[in-house]
Amino acid sequence: MEDNRPRVLVVAGFDQSGGAGVLADIKTLEAHEVYGYGVLSGLTFQNERIISRIHWFTEKEIFEQIDHCFAAGSFDWVKVGIGRNIRMLNAIVRHLRQLNPSVRVVLDPVIRASSGTDFWDNTDPDEFDALARQCWLVTPNWDELGWLYPNEDIPDVCRRLSGYCHLYLKGGHHPQQPGRDYLWSEGTLHTLEPGVDVTTVYPKHGSGCVLSSSLTANLAKGLPLMEAAVRSKRYIEQFLTSNKTLLGWHH
Repeated sequence: MEDNRPRVLVVAGFDQSGGAGVLADIKTLEAHEVYGYGVLSGLTFQNERIISRIHWFTEKEIFEQIDHCFAAGSFDWVKVGIGRNIRMLNAIVRHLRQLNPSVRVVLDPVIRASSGTDFWDNTDPDEFDALARQCWLVTPNWDELGWLYPNEDIPDVCRRLSGYCHLYLKGGHHPQQPGRDYLWSEGTLHTLEPGVDVTTVYPKHGSGCVLSSSLTANLAKGLPLMEAAVRSKRYIEQFLTSNKTLLGWHH
């Protein structure tokens, strides 16, 4: 009987539909045979189509949840999703690094919901640069980098950010090649082509959460970054082609 599995802590929002946020993250981790702990940064009032409002937890409340999780044992890998703003996310990552100076943070910078609701109340590029420096991997999509850096070319932004941390650019919003992802790692650019016919892919609520959690799970299992990226690319493609609705299936 197996007694131990890798453990990952997730800091993200609570989405009642289970398509995004902590519920989607935990489902993804479990599908990868990784045990997930969850900390809530906010409570969204929503389904897979609309968000009516968001209740954000205070820094103190988030830290208290994190401390309880670390009291049960340290975490080497933490995935961070939505936060009220970049300053709050910076505070969360700093707190994690105080608890474990060698923690590796995977940041999914969720700025806006697919329904159009903005999560962040500011998008200061200098503040995001500072946040990226504290992370091990960031997983933005094209739109998110465009909102953060409206006056810069996306490839130039990626090259600069990759000097601070690894960067996985999700390609679902690629302007010319939807489904083509890019991984910047240690000065090298890797291209991840779609493994499925993109005409069989259906938009899914929370797909960004699922991909970043899959990456975190594979990394927590000890896979090299490139192998983790390839496996996570295939996992999200299975998720996106699982059915025609906005809610994907993990099995």
